[in-house]
Amino acid sequence: MQSLINKEIEIMESGLKEYAISLLIPLEEKILKWEYGGDEEFPAWVFADFGERNVGAAYCLGGHGASGDAWGLIFTKDDYFGMDAGWYSSLKEMLIDGWYAKSI
Repeated sequence: MQSLINKEIEIMESGLKEYAISLLIPLEEKILKWEYGGDEEFPAWVFADFGERNVGAAYCLGGHGASGDAWGLIFTKDDYFGMDAGWYSSLKEMLIDGWYAKSI
């Protein structure tokens, strides 16, 4: 899992790369529940902490629902996937969409 995260970060522009590295935490395996069904459980890896409002980032191989986007924003003190709007096809897309602009 760490090598996949590293590959995603390697292709980023320098400012975004530095920001991504600053968010990293030790990998933590977590079971996420699918709240739009019968609370089915899926393994995920939490790898980043945004430092506010309990928001972190996770990777789930199956991704979020029908979209299958594997990179997601989650609430670290919750066990659910959350909304589809918080899941992305790449780590770069996830950072640019809502968090990186706030940090510069």
